[in-house]
Amino acid sequence: MSILSPTSSVSALFPHREKFPSDDTVFPISWYPIAWASQLKDKPVKRRVVGRDVVVYRDSKGQIHALEAYCAHRGADLSLGKCVADGIQCAYHGWQFNAEGHCTKIPAHPNRPIPEFAKIRAYPVQERAGLIWIYPDDLDVPPDLKLFSELEQPELVLVPYEQTWKAHLTRVVESVLDVAHLAFVHKSTIGKRLSEEIKLVDFDVQEQNQIVIRNGGGLLEYQFPQQWILRPSTPSKSQFINYVTFCPVDSDTTIIFGYAGRTFLRKMPFMNPIFRRYSLKVLTEDKAVVESQHPRPIPEALRMEAHVPADGPQVRFRQRWFQFLASEEPRIILHPGSSQPEKTGGQVVGEPHAPSSHTLS
Repeated sequence: MSILSPTSSVSALFPHREKFPSDDTVFPISWYPIAWASQLKDKPVKRRVVGRDVVVYRDSKGQIHALEAYCAHRGADLSLGKCVADGIQCAYHGWQFNAEGHCTKIPAHPNRPIPEFAKIRAYPVQERAGLIWIYPDDLDVPPDLKLFSELEQPELVLVPYEQTWKAHLTRVVESVLDVAHLAFVHKSTIGKRLSEEIKLVDFDVQEQNQIVIRNGGGLLEYQFPQQWILRPSTPSKSQFINYVTFCPVDSDTTIIFGYAGRTFLRKMPFMNPIFRRYSLKVLTEDKAVVESQHPRPIPEALRMEAHVPADGPQVRFRQRWFQFLASEEPRIILHPGSSQPEKTGGQVVGEPHAPSSHTLS
């Protein structure tokens, strides 16, 4: 397996790459979780993902749709409106938009043609494993959402939990790949019986988006850029899994959605709060430390921070992140003052576009 040397940087490895405004504002375009499916009922809900404000709602058949969060007319927040038969209605002037983002009704002018420009962006969205997932690009056919099989196995009782960190996505991801911190940060929970000494970090990279770590009786798997799971290394009838997935809200905030899953004590729902509290306790132990890290994202060059053999999985993650930054993979670039990144060519750039001039006749 190839690991970057301590002198490596994105610029040195890929000298011909485009220079981004700041690498902490660049995110992969992927399927990201934005809310629990149970939170979305008969009213629209607004969420932010990679700098984009989106509104999600259910139609009359219960299907979920996702649109740009602001009305094409006067920019009002569509989550203040309501669900109607054909889509969503703005609370300000009653304009209605369908699942494709096209305006279907303007109450002030019911007998006039609806202007072509009266539309907003629609996003691919789906409900799986109890979560609402959005693909923050308006592709007609987005890539498949690949989930770990455990999330859709009926024999597992999945207990949801959630926490928001004021931290960049890259720092959050590294925290779940770090074996050496367990005996210190988690000395009262999952690390209480672990040795401080790390003699060997047993990890493997079978393909570029995957990191697998074997640690004691646990098998940790990370899928770039947003999913991680802990399984038992030896299958048995009584199993416990822990799963987390990450929603980068913006450059400074990441939401962690998690499941504590078990095949035992299935018919004892009073156990669910216990598993939830314990999972949140572990996250809270990490939170203060990760939120304190500087610089906020991982540095552009490995030489800017010291590394030891115990850091192998994190170094591999940085190698993959640097590869992403230097490649032509789909991305979103955020810019200050812009809530709706704009797509140009193979990238999505956060600079607001100038509105066109239109005259209603």
